[in-house]
Amino acid sequence: MTHALHVWADEAQVATIEHEGRDDRWGLSYAEPWVAGAQSFPLSAALPLVRPAANYASASIKRFIEHLLPEGRALDVAVAYNGLAKTNVFGLIWALGAETAGALRFTGDANPAPPTAESILREIPLQELDQRIAEREHLPLTVWDGRVRMSVAGLQDKLLVYLDRPLLEGGRLFLVDGQRLASTHILKPDTGNPQTPHLAVNEHFCMSLARRMKLPAAQVRLLRTPRPVLVVRRFDREVETVGGQTRVHRQHIIDACQACDLPVAYKYERNLGSAEAVRHIRDGVSFERLFGCADLTANKAATRLAMLRWALFQFLIGNSDAHGKNFSFFVRPGGLLEPTPWYDLVSVRQYDGLDTELAMAYGDVFSHAEVSAFALADFAARCGVDRQLMRREGQRLAKLAAAEAAAQAQASDYEGEAERVFVQGIADFVSRQADRLTQRVTDAARWKAEYL
Repeated sequence: MTHALHVWADEAQVATIEHEGRDDRWGLSYAEPWVAGAQSFPLSAALPLVRPAANYASASIKRFIEHLLPEGRALDVAVAYNGLAKTNVFGLIWALGAETAGALRFTGDANPAPPTAESILREIPLQELDQRIAEREHLPLTVWDGRVRMSVAGLQDKLLVYLDRPLLEGGRLFLVDGQRLASTHILKPDTGNPQTPHLAVNEHFCMSLARRMKLPAAQVRLLRTPRPVLVVRRFDREVETVGGQTRVHRQHIIDACQACDLPVAYKYERNLGSAEAVRHIRDGVSFERLFGCADLTANKAATRLAMLRWALFQFLIGNSDAHGKNFSFFVRPGGLLEPTPWYDLVSVRQYDGLDTELAMAYGDVFSHAEVSAFALADFAARCGVDRQLMRREGQRLAKLAAAEAAAQAQASDYEGEAERVFVQGIADFVSRQADRLTQRVTDAARWKAEYL
C-alpha cells in the first residue's frame, strides 16, 4: 500500500512524497505552484525542481529523508516510543517531521493549520532542565510530557528550544509547537561521560575561537543550570516581529552528504572503517568530494576559500571528527548552494582513549600527528587549491589562532579551576598546532607539481 506525506516550507506546499512499504519504493512530486515560484528551491541537487526524464531515483529520496533523522540514542528513543523499526524511515519522518533541520516540515495532512494559528509554548525552567539532564539515563532528554521531540542529527544529546529573547536579557526557554513559531536554539548539555569531560566548554571554546578569528561560526553561549549547557543559535532560523507578533522563518539547508547524494553511513571517508581488509575503500565524503560541492554554488572561489579555512581550522583545534555531516549549505532559490556558518567544532585531541583517526584524510594521511608538508600539498592538489594560497591562509590563520586562543582561555565564561585548566590546555595545543601548520604550509608550497 502506498502512503503520502506532504512537504511544506512555511505555509507553502513544496512537494508530496509517496512510499510503498513492501518494496520500499519512494516517489516525489513537487507542487506546481512551488515549481513556478521565483523563490522556490529543490530539496537537493539530486532532486531538482524539473523532473528528470528517468524520474527521481527512489534511493535518492530515501537518502535525503534519512539525513533529517536523529542518530544514536535519540534515534533509539524515537523508534521505541513510536513503536517503529530503525529501518522504517518513512514512519520516522511521519512521526518526527514537524520540525527538521532546515526549512521543511512533513505532515500527513494536506491542509495543516493556518499560519495565523496560535503556537503552543511550554516553558522549561532552569531547575526542571537541570533535573532532566540529571535523569537523562532513565528518561531521555528528547522525551517531554510523554512525547518524543525531534533532535537534529548527531550523537550528542540535544534539545531544540525557542528562546524568547537573548539569555543575557533574561531569555526563557520553551518547547514550541505550531507553524508560526519554531525552535531557534539547540541545547547541548555536557555528556557526563568521564571519557569526554568539559565537552560543552570544549565546543564553546572552539566555536568562540573561530568567531574571534572572524571565521563564520554559529553563535554560542554557555548556560549554567548550574550544569554547563552549550546554547547554539540556529542559523537555519530567522526571527521576525511585525505588528507585535513574532514569527520564525525556516531556512532550507543540506549537509555535504546530502549535497553528494550519499547515505548517512558515508559521512566518513573510510565508510567501511579502518580495518586492514577495508581501509583502502574511501567512498565516503572526502575533502576532494567536499570541495567538488563548490561547483553547485554561485560563488565557487569564495566557497573553496571557506572550505580551505574550515579544513585548516580543524587541524588547528585537533578536530579529528570533522565529517561530511559537519559542513552544510543553504539552498537558495533555484537550487544554488551557499556555505552555512560552521558548527560542531570540538578539540577531540584533548581526550585520551578516543579514536582520533581523521574523518577526512589530508592527502592519504588519516593520522593527525602524521600530517606532513607533502600530505598538505597532496590535499591541495586533490582539492584544486593553489598551494601559495594555502600557504598564505595557513600562516594567517595560525598567527590568529595562537593569539586568540590565549585570549579566549582567559574569558569569563569558564568557571572553576578544572574548566580553566582545561581551556588553557586547548589554547596550548592550538599554539603548538599553529607552529606546525605554519611550517607545514610553507614547506608544502615548495613541492614541485610533478611530485604530487
